[in-house]
Amino acid sequence: MLVTGGCSVAVLIVTGLLICLLLADLVVIGRLLVPRICDYFEKAPEFHVVPGFPVANAETVSFRTSDGLKLRGSVLNADVCNPPGLVVYMPELKGNHWMASRYCDALIRKGYVVFAFDFRSQGESDAAENYSPIHWMTEYEMLDVGAAMEFIESHPKLSTLPILTFGVSRGGVAALLAGCRYPRVRGVIADSAFGTRTMIRFFADRFVDLFVPRWLYRFLPEWHIARTLRKAVAVSESRRGCRYVHLEDEVSGLESDSVLLISGGADTYVSRSVARRIQSLAGPGSHLWIAPRAKHNMARSVHCNEYDRRVVEHAAACLQSETQARRAAVSGEIATSDNS
Repeated sequence: MLVTGGCSVAVLIVTGLLICLLLADLVVIGRLLVPRICDYFEKAPEFHVVPGFPVANAETVSFRTSDGLKLRGSVLNADVCNPPGLVVYMPELKGNHWMASRYCDALIRKGYVVFAFDFRSQGESDAAENYSPIHWMTEYEMLDVGAAMEFIESHPKLSTLPILTFGVSRGGVAALLAGCRYPRVRGVIADSAFGTRTMIRFFADRFVDLFVPRWLYRFLPEWHIARTLRKAVAVSESRRGCRYVHLEDEVSGLESDSVLLISGGADTYVSRSVARRIQSLAGPGSHLWIAPRAKHNMARSVHCNEYDRRVVEHAAACLQSETQARRAAVSGEIATSDNS
């Protein structure tokens, strides 16, 4: 009886300690740690972004989103005859649609039509009330992508062309997500793209000293770290009034051989490990070029010729068969018309 009673007391003591530890953990996480993680999570990096300038002979366009905002953009090579395809360019945070002429220069010279637009609260597009964009992709930006795709479908010339999406940094995330969500997208080029979950874990591992002692972090179980980060993201969504889009949940929908990922070898934001993680998620057929010595979004500035060569070759590989079929159909229609 004494032994049984002693065991019962021991169980109660251990259970009480575990409950106390759990309650203490919830208090520390909920009231202290999570808000600090949110503050860091929402702080956009200070990248030096040089917006583009208006291009002569570009066709300016505007269209509305499903929630009523007017987005503005431009079409380059709008009058080119028999183009090999349509490139939909999506700029980085604080960039603008005119930057398409910089990143897509080689494609423009090859005769591709390039359609670029500014996301909400950026460049020349309308600002959204009660929403200020940061470097993380949200469903608001994907509403803008959806509006752009609807505009393309309604355009008499653009609607007939095979599509390749091309984006930089956050725009690269949008380009990948567009490839996941829209079957008409036959190829994707993403420069300096990242996944929200992959990035927040990378920075948690790198800057954990800002929140807890590193020695303690090493003892935390994986489920505990993952739960804390998920809670921080949820709290951020609540206080910013948005919903983040997680590339990791959708990238499996891509045809992996249609994806070209570009990353800077000296990028301290999207590290090599993050870039390789995105490639592994995109699938074994995806292509990753890590440009030596290039910082974030600077691969073309450092390796212009190599950048342009890879971009042109990837676009041709993704769109060539569909372009040839379309041209053959047009030739057949012309021949039938002439014979009649």
